[in-house]
Amino acid sequence: MTRDTAGAPVLQDLVAEGVQVLFVGFNPSPRSVQQGHHYAGRGNQFWRLLAASGLTPRPLRPEEDHLLPRWGLGSTNLVARPTVSAAELSRSELRAGVPHLRRLVARYQIPLVAYTGKGVYLAATGKSQAPWGMQDGSLTGDAADVVLPSPSGLARLPFAEKLRDYRALAEWLQRPPG
Repeated sequence: MTRDTAGAPVLQDLVAEGVQVLFVGFNPSPRSVQQGHHYAGRGNQFWRLLAASGLTPRPLRPEEDHLLPRWGLGSTNLVARPTVSAAELSRSELRAGVPHLRRLVARYQIPLVAYTGKGVYLAATGKSQAPWGMQDGSLTGDAADVVLPSPSGLARLPFAEKLRDYRALAEWLQRPPG
């Protein structure tokens, strides 16, 4: 577990050479920081969505998050500070995370940034609306941006609807380059 400059625990980014998709959330839940693992909140469907879409070969447990780069996947957040709800974060706090995101994408030459929730993408870009799926333009430079439904169990979309977008991402990754 690492700590921020004030000594508070923070969740480390999961990123490495070869990552093809960087999942970006608002911020970690207190449970995720306490556990030291991404998407550890009870009811969070992230790991089920990855497995059901074929992005991982099996459902992972949050404590196996370190395996994500093995399948070309990574994870980060716009804000390191944990909160119970993303509503506790200010717009300026969320936008302040964009330079860090850009540095990660550039350093690891990540071709695709997947925002786990429309609100995450809108907060990062400052846009007022966006469709699901691939976006026109890129917040981070050369990487493509895709907006996925939030894996949170609190998100109102049924699992099957969320899964459709995660499967589309998996299919996009299977396409030959060019």
